[in-house]
Amino acid sequence: MSVQTLLLSAALAVFGVIATIEISKTIHQKIRLRRDKAASAPHRGEESTWNELTEHHRPVRESTPDEFTAGPHERLLAICAPYSLCRRDPWDRLTCSDLDGTRTMLSLDWGVCSRTDLLSRVHWLITSGHRIGFEAERARWVDTSLAEAERHELRESAASSSDAAETLWRLERMRDNDRDIRNVDFSAWDLVRAAMLTRCGFALGWLTEEETWDTLAILDRGLRERYRSWTQVSESFRLARWYWNSTSGKDEHFNDLHDLNRSLVLLSPDGPWGLIDWDVETPEPSFLILDDLLDAGVATPLSAGDRKRATHWERWVDDQVIARGQHRPQHFGTHADQHHRFAKRA
Repeated sequence: MSVQTLLLSAALAVFGVIATIEISKTIHQKIRLRRDKAASAPHRGEESTWNELTEHHRPVRESTPDEFTAGPHERLLAICAPYSLCRRDPWDRLTCSDLDGTRTMLSLDWGVCSRTDLLSRVHWLITSGHRIGFEAERARWVDTSLAEAERHELRESAASSSDAAETLWRLERMRDNDRDIRNVDFSAWDLVRAAMLTRCGFALGWLTEEETWDTLAILDRGLRERYRSWTQVSESFRLARWYWNSTSGKDEHFNDLHDLNRSLVLLSPDGPWGLIDWDVETPEPSFLILDDLLDAGVATPLSAGDRKRATHWERWVDDQVIARGQHRPQHFGTHADQHHRFAKRA
């Protein structure tokens, strides 16, 4: 057998393994979605709640069916769609229907009252967000002895500390691998929220249209690296939000109903993620907001350890920070701590 034939056989075998893994992931996610749908389905007497949620999440679109095109801008706007549905905003436009409500939401839920605040929050979600802390919890609690010791400490303080109670909730969910949480990619939770903030920032005049599209393109690049379909994004976002909420009982059940309903609407044939093909091409981003982030001392290079753990996309972001920072005065410093949970309405 020739060397070329051996190489071809080896290549086909490798591609076959990769294809099998991707197909297996997709099948697993569909099974999990069906299982969670059954578990979270409305109980008897809750049909009216489900119907209200369906109406609440009914997609609003400014363009008529004849005018609508699933192009690059629509593909970028679709990233914001989970929040567009909840706020009754036209998901195919950058506009927000309630500017006062948007301004209040940003102030109360995110501490955002200015362009600088907005850029800071978007940058935090791009570079770390909640996924870093969640991944650290997952890595720590894999060690059963460490998890049990921390669980004992948390149980003593959970009655008097909501933070301890929520951490205990997450530890127990991770320990039991509830909803297969050990295998969830948390990235969508951060990147979809960053897209929502970007859209709101444009509506309030804190971002130019060019900056808005460019920032959405950065987020799109990150999502495409981590996922292969809107279904994968939907599952990641939904399960990460459940983990972040850290609640049980009636609140957990209602949140499950809400998030499952929203996911089904998003992925329906008339929903944003049903209408927009995953593979629609979008422009290459230029990171237009980076100069202001550098000037504010918000954007700083990753440490050697963080860069080693970073994804390819996160390293690309870091490369932009390093390259752009070399050609301007340095303002790297410690920005105000952004690692808080934000209000539960997020």
